[in-house]
Parts: sequence; C-alpha cells; structure tokens
Amino acid sequence: AAPLWATPVTFRYQPMIGGVSSVSAAGSFNGWNTTASPLKDDDKDGRWEAVIDIPAGRVTYKFVVNGDQWMPDDNAAETEDDGVGGKNAVLVVGDKPLLVGSGAPVVRKAAPAAASGLRQVTFKFHPDSKAARVNLAGQFNDWSTDKTPLSDSDGDGTWTTTMLLPPGSYMYKFVVDGTTWTPDKAGQDAEADDGYGGKNSILNVDDRFTSLEVKVGDGKINDAGLGFQQNSAEVNAMGGGQVEFTIKTHLNDVESVELVTRPGAAGTPEQSMKMRAVDADRAYQYWRATATMPAGESPYAFRMHDGTTTMWLGAGGPTKDAALAWFKFSEARFPAFETPDWVKHGIIYQIYPDRFRNGSTANDQDFSEWYYNGRKTQPAAGTKLDLKYQEYYHLVKDWNDPTPLTQCAWTPDGRDWMAFYGGDIEGVKQKLDYLKELGVTAIYFNPLFEAKSTHKYDASDFRKIDPHFGTNDEFKTFVQLAHSKNIRIILDIVYNHTGNTNWAFKDAVEKGKASATYDWYEFKQPLPAGWPNVPGPWEPKNYYECWWGFGDLPNLNYDLSRQNSAENGIHDVKDAQPNIGMVKYLLDATEYWLKDMDCDGVRLDAANEVPFWFWKMFHQRVKSVKPDAYIVGELWGNAGDYVRPELFDAVMNYAFHYFPVERFLCKGEGDAGEFDATLSTGRLAYPRQAVEAQLNLISSHDKSRFVARSGGDLNRLKLAALFQMTYIGAPTIYYGDEVSLGGGDDPDNRRPFPWDWESDPKRVDVHEWYKKVTALRTAHKALQTGDFRTLTAAGKVYAYSRSDGNETFVVALNAGREPGVATIDLTPWGGTVKATDALSGATENWAGKANVSLAGETGRVFKIDGPRAAGSASAGAPALTPAATNPPARTATGINKPAPSVKKPAVRKPVAKQVAPKK
Repeated sequence: AAPLWATPVTFRYQPMIGGVSSVSAAGSFNGWNTTASPLKDDDKDGRWEAVIDIPAGRVTYKFVVNGDQWMPDDNAAETEDDGVGGKNAVLVVGDKPLLVGSGAPVVRKAAPAAASGLRQVTFKFHPDSKAARVNLAGQFNDWSTDKTPLSDSDGDGTWTTTMLLPPGSYMYKFVVDGTTWTPDKAGQDAEADDGYGGKNSILNVDDRFTSLEVKVGDGKINDAGLGFQQNSAEVNAMGGGQVEFTIKTHLNDVESVELVTRPGAAGTPEQSMKMRAVDADRAYQYWRATATMPAGESPYAFRMHDGTTTMWLGAGGPTKDAALAWFKFSEARFPAFETPDWVKHGIIYQIYPDRFRNGSTANDQDFSEWYYNGRKTQPAAGTKLDLKYQEYYHLVKDWNDPTPLTQCAWTPDGRDWMAFYGGDIEGVKQKLDYLKELGVTAIYFNPLFEAKSTHKYDASDFRKIDPHFGTNDEFKTFVQLAHSKNIRIILDIVYNHTGNTNWAFKDAVEKGKASATYDWYEFKQPLPAGWPNVPGPWEPKNYYECWWGFGDLPNLNYDLSRQNSAENGIHDVKDAQPNIGMVKYLLDATEYWLKDMDCDGVRLDAANEVPFWFWKMFHQRVKSVKPDAYIVGELWGNAGDYVRPELFDAVMNYAFHYFPVERFLCKGEGDAGEFDATLSTGRLAYPRQAVEAQLNLISSHDKSRFVARSGGDLNRLKLAALFQMTYIGAPTIYYGDEVSLGGGDDPDNRRPFPWDWESDPKRVDVHEWYKKVTALRTAHKALQTGDFRTLTAAGKVYAYSRSDGNETFVVALNAGREPGVATIDLTPWGGTVKATDALSGATENWAGKANVSLAGETGRVFKIDGPRAAGSASAGAPALTPAATNPPARTATGINKPAPSVKKPAVRKPVAKQVAPKK
C-alpha cells in the first residue's frame, strides 16, 4: 500500500512506433525498475496509462518501451542529463493529483531546493529471530554487505544506523548474519521486484528528513552513522605484522585523518601516520593506512581533522575524548589472512576440457559406460527429444564445426548439451608451450572427474579422471610437466551435488536404507521403476533433493538435523549434525588431488549452496596439505562473508569485474563514473590481499562470450584485455578469447578452440595484442600488486595509475566510439614527467596537466618517470576529487539500461543463467 501522504500521478505515453508489446514508467520513485510500474492500453487507442502513487518530492523518470527502449517524456517542463547523452524528465509531486506524458498539460518545475543538501536518514530493523549482526545494503553503498553495519547497543532487538544521503529514491535491503536478505516492510515507502523472486524496499529521501550541510574545512565533523567496530573489513592482518586499517567519514566532510599507535609499553610516545583517502561511494569517504604492529596487544586510534576541529573516532562515533577512542590489536583476535602470491603475480587460463584440443583419438567417447545405455541412439528424422527424460549423447567428428551446438535437429530449441568433441588432457599437454608463450602461469580446468555430461559437474567419481580425458597416471605426468614450465593447475570441484551416476548415489538407489551412502542424499520416496531409464516423463525433485530440480544433480546431505534448504547458513559445526562419513570422503578426495596429484588450487562451484561450517573444515584441510593452495569460490555477488582467513582466498569476480566491464567496456553503456564506483566497491569489499587474488574474468563457460556480447567488436575485446592486464586482481582468459572466439549463450559459448586461427588475420591481430599486454603485466610488479588510484572518470574516458616503490604506470581508456581525451593532473609527480608509451616505446614530456588523446574504443599505457614517480606507493596519485566520486545517473536513454546494481537477491542463490550450464 502507498503511504498516506502519497499523491496519485497518471503516467500516459503514446509510442510513435509499431509493434509495442509493453510500456512502463521507470524512475527514481521505483528504483528505475523496468517492470515495477507497467502501463496498459486497455481500450487499444494507442495510449498507454497507469496511475502510480508517489510520495511528495522531486522525482525523475523515463518511459520504457518493450522492456529495453528508454524514451524521454518530451512534454516535461524540466529535464536533466541522464549521464549517457540523454535526458530524464523531472517532476515535482505535491499534494494534488498529476497527469504527465503524452497530451498532458505542462506540469510545474521542481523546486531547486528539493535537490540540494543532504538528509539525515535513520534505518531501523527488528529481526524476527536473534541476529549476530545486521547490515544495510542498497544503491547508496553499491549493495555492499559490510560497509554499513547496524548496531543494537541497548540490546532491545532493534538495530539502527544513520546515513547522510542526497535527496532521491533508493532501493535497499537488510542483510542478517551475512546471508539473509530482508526487505524493510516497516520503513519502506514502496517496493519493487528484485529480479530474483523477492522484493527490494524503496525509500524516498526528501524533505521529511532533516537537512544538513556537509563540506570540507567548515570545522564540523558529522557523526551520523559513523563508528569503528573492529570487524574484518576495518582491521586486515596481512601477515608478517603488517596490518591495514580502514575507516570511513562522510563524503567531503573531513580534511585529513591520522592513524595513531603506541608501539611500546604504556606511557611510551605516540606515533602517527597520515591515512590515505582511497575510495568513496555515494555516502562515505574511506581512509586507509598500513602499519607494522608489534606482537601482543597494541593500542591504536584514529584522529580526524577539519578546519580547526580535531576529533577521535570511537566505537560509537566521533568524540573529543581521546580516552574513549583507543582500540587494541592482537594477532590472536585478528589472525593473518595470507593469500597465494603466485596468484597475484600470475595470469590464469580457463579450459573447458572437451573443447580445447583433441590430442588423442584413442580415448574419444565410445559411450561404453553403463550410464550411456539407452542414451546413445540418434532420434529418428523429424522427431524431438523430450528432455525431461530422453537424452542422446554423441561425438561430433568435425572439430571445426560448432553448429551442432546450436542447430541440433532433435532438441526443441536446437541447442545441444550432449555433443562431445573429444578434447582431452593430451591435447592440453601438446599446447603447454603455446600457453607459456601467451604468458599463462596457471590453468583453471572445468571439471575433469568422470561424469556422463560434457561439463562434468555431475561427477560419477570425485577421485577419478574421466577416461575420455585420460587416466589418473597420465594426469599426474601432465601436472609434473606443467610445473616444469612454471604453470600451476587449478581444479574445478562442485561439492553441492554429485551426478545421479555417482557410485554413492547408485549404491543408495540399489540398496535403499541398507546402503552406507543412503543418507548422503535426501530421498523422498523410492525411484520409479526402470531407473535410470524411466520409460516416460517424471520429476526427479519429487523423489530426491536435486540442484534446482535437475535430476542429474542430486544434492549432497551435509546436515542430518535439517532439510537441504536450511543447511547453508549454518556457520558453526556445533549447530549442525554433520554427515561425518560423507564429509570425510569429500575432504579426503580434495587432499588426494592436492597431495598425490600435486595440483595447486580449487575453484568451488555453487559455493553458497554448501554450509559455511564445511568450508571452514575444507579450508583447514587444504591449507594443511598445501599452504599456498588457491581456494576460489563461485559467487556472483558481493562475497565478503566468504573471503576471509578461515574460508576462501578469493572468488570469481563477477560482481566487481565481469559485470562492470561488460557494461562499460564491452557494450559502451554507462559512464566512467559509474564504472569507477563499482570497481571501487569491489576494492573495498575484500581485504587488499584478497583483492589482488580475485579471479578477474571477462568471459566464462556460464555466460555468452565477450565477442558475442560486444557485437563482434574486436577493438572492445582488446580494450577489455588491456584493462584486465593492468587492473588489480588475477586476469583470467577463457580459452579462445585470445583469438577472438565467438559464441552466444550456453552451449555456444563452449565452442571448440579454432586451431586454424593463424589463417585469419583478425584472430592473429587479437592474439598478438594479448601477447603484448600479458607480457607487459608479467614484466612489471606495479601492474600486479601496485597501488591503484583513479585519475579521471569523465564521460567515456577513464584513467588510473598503478604504482609500487619502484615504478608508476598510467593507464587511459576510452570506452566511447568517438575520440576522447584523458586529462591527468601531474601535481603528485612534481608537475613535470617523462611518459613512455609502454606498448610502442614512444616518449612524451608532460607538464602541468597531461591531455592524453585516445581514439574511440582504445587504451594507452604509460610508464611515468618523474621526481616522485619511482618513490613510495603514495606517489601514485591523489585521492579522488569530489567530481570523480559523484554518484552516476541511474538510468539511460535509447536502448541503454540502468546499472545492474538495481537488482539484489532476497537470499543468496545463483542467478537464473547458472542453471543452463549444468543441464
């Protein structure tokens, strides 16, 4: 229901084009949601209408035709730039009903005062059950699950936090104990679909909230919502006594901050160091400093300065009483989080084994295993498989023909997930030198375990290489050879489920409760007669728990005390009844691959669908076997709860690399400010040593390839590769991207590698570019683990620096089609530098402000030599200016769409597009 003080606004739109199937209104009042406010044309007169209750205040909006065409309201009395070259309509809503859009009278302009200043907004939440912690996640903090904690200082069960926000409409949720996303039914003004079956709350920040003026140098330090909780996001023990401290102040409110320590006994002199302004979001400026802390308990505090005012940051916020602001660090409370160095300095290459290279036809699929019985006969001409219970597995003889994947005669939609091409370990072995020449230092294999499918996420045996890839002995020899070439091996493992061909599942089905593995799964009733070849359609989910209803993927039963759906959020094993036999089998299998086979890391599929307590056991076992083994989880959102000392080193960086790169560099949507804001959130979401180890990808087996998403624009592919190789984190190449391999949605994104690529000049050009940029990264540690600083983010032009104690580089990118200029202030480097183009070798002398010319869809990298360029990391660049950190416009024009951050899950679960890859 709309709030009592809402006003009915009639939106009317008459499209000027034919073939219109839908029209909606999207704006600040509904979080720019394209489906929340549909218009209707019930009388078929061509005019679409809807009445929407909107609270009083200033709102902006557009009409959305056919779900993706963003159209301005040409009748609006006032407009504003939308940040991507178009206009948003501006409307002021009072206490009288309004009609806007086609044929409507001109409405009054918005009052300028309504858009100025900040508002003090307090969020309150009372969980249904006891909570260990509650956080606020929304558009104002880029949906971070740890940036904005709530507190319950009086213990009454109501958690609160206060933020300073500019007027506008914000979508948000509360996050309980890091896993449960809950809308704010009590405090919201409205709600909108979150895209995952739930609802986001919407709050309209307007004149109901107290207005505050915030500016640097006025001597006022605003305390709303500030504090220091000593959590893992604020205190990061990196090992060797090095500790990184992070605090936040309100944006544009504080001039400087110091970290103050007492390194000796009580009464010893204090030491202080300036904290760096590192990143910012729409509400806060973040400050960081790294200090060497002595053993034992070490006192520390934070001192803030603005104008003539000095204040200390205490647990409850700013205070003038220094005695209330001292904290203590100890290694016992904050165990060191050390991630593998080889990942930070490496380049990862992802291989889908069946499609990389067929090195031996002797092990090609012959479908002799028992699980192919009844599934290897080609359907009669003109007939279609009923994929609910029918399958046809077959081998494609022509390696260079990808069309069977998308033009199949016997599947309803023409897509074929059951086509094998014969790729194997021998094929990868034959191309190890190719990979080494490309600059690859680690291979991430999609699953290699024996399984029925091509993707192998349906493991039949977690301790056995699929016989059509090779034998265990052959794989061990391969690993040894790869290591001799300084290439490490990462295995893909899914421990949320097995295949229905797994030896344990088969034994449980055949023996029932007499099987030692019966309770490894959650059976609901005996399987139908004839299993595994049931002679008609059936629903496996009615017989046993399976991954998203797919019968080929029965879920594993970790906790004998609760149903599968309730297992995942349990953090402490003491709160569970662990399935000891199954858990021991999985941990022993993992140790086998790391110890006996000498693999170097594991990528964990569907990681958020396995209990936390298991991953803690998993981490202990992995690190005890091989301390520098890499543990990387498949998590598509902010994974702050998983990236920590006792769990994962990193995740596949979909949220803070793949999606922003897709939007800005691949499709040219949005602007550099929006791009920078999302990247900034990712750098703040995890400890620095984990950020340096993030698996940064631009294509994968779960998404259409970059080339397809860019419309075949190879300049954009090269631009994204340049960004990958100069950004913080571990760049990951999906096999074939380096030769511009195309491919749409799964299974087309898993085409065979085109080993005739050298006959195509375009592929050769892209390959040469990849070799250049990988060699550049490999040669310079500053591009691997150096400090990152944003230099400019204007329109489609984005520039940043990477610097360590020895070298500094400036990278400038132009995501627009037209030429652009990156303007770079050289003050941090003494005003005059020599800039050497790192790819061409040409040199330029820069002074004052450098204007770097960039052709459309291109980037440049410069090595900087100047008075401070080779000094401390702090010489990399100044902090972001307010202009560079302003929030981006939250919509677009034409066919562009709003930023993807407007949709957040009600619970942690995979997005829909994760379903298809395992079918």
